[in-house]
Amino acid sequence: MAALAAIACSRPQAEQGIASHVIVIGLDGWGSWCMEKGECPFIREKMKEGSWTLDKRAVLPSISGANWAAMMNGTPVESSGITNNDPYPTFEPLYLTEHRAQPTFFHLMKRQRPGEECGVVCEWGDFLNYADTLCLDYWKRIDRPAENPDAIVEESVKYITEKKPVLCFIHIDALDHMGHAYGQGSDAYYAELPRVDERVRRIVDGVKAAGIYDDSIIMITSDHGHEGHSHGGHSDLEIRTPFVIWGKGVKKDFELTDTFIQYDMAATVAQILGLEVPQSWRGKPIGVFE
Repeated sequence: MAALAAIACSRPQAEQGIASHVIVIGLDGWGSWCMEKGECPFIREKMKEGSWTLDKRAVLPSISGANWAAMMNGTPVESSGITNNDPYPTFEPLYLTEHRAQPTFFHLMKRQRPGEECGVVCEWGDFLNYADTLCLDYWKRIDRPAENPDAIVEESVKYITEKKPVLCFIHIDALDHMGHAYGQGSDAYYAELPRVDERVRRIVDGVKAAGIYDDSIIMITSDHGHEGHSHGGHSDLEIRTPFVIWGKGVKKDFELTDTFIQYDMAATVAQILGLEVPQSWRGKPIGVFE
């Protein structure tokens, strides 16, 4: 029987937060292999303005559900039971909240900072299976994103400018589509990268327009890479992923060389927002703050 972890917060991360807002932009299927020659000028600009690594390690299996979940719930697959893209765990998790879900950083927000805005905008609808929507003030799934690639930008900017969320996670799926359809290293994948880069820039412009940029920390992350037309294995092409972070209190032009696994992202978000984490979490905050 899984233990309830709704209020089991035993490892304080920070008495006070580092910034008032965290915006996470997730690029599905963005593998580190593409950064050698890929065109993404805005992302490269932010690498210089903040901290970065090309060696963030995916959890296994290197598929979307397991990895987006780990970023939000701070635990390895052995604890969460999330081994695939199904809406429910493969086996009984070790810890559950009162919602019978994993204690994500959204859950921590609702328990420790009630009344403060949290939201998700995503192109992959199943992303919401792992975010615990009962803890979200707002969520939006983009229908048929390939037919309207600007929708993710428009919906994200609208939400950010109107609500000024404390915590917002945005999921962009285009690179993963290109990897599956045309393969790792394909011309189509490399052609899509600068288009995704431009969408990221426009979302960040929305953070500026909302008037919260100077008190924000923004992250760009990924769930997995590709080998050939697929992923899910343990090759370097699949498990090695990029990460970029910049904003208030973040070291500039700093390459992170410490060990960094997907579930460390959750602990890092908790540290930024001054949240205490549950005993079930195994991630550690990454050392990128001044």
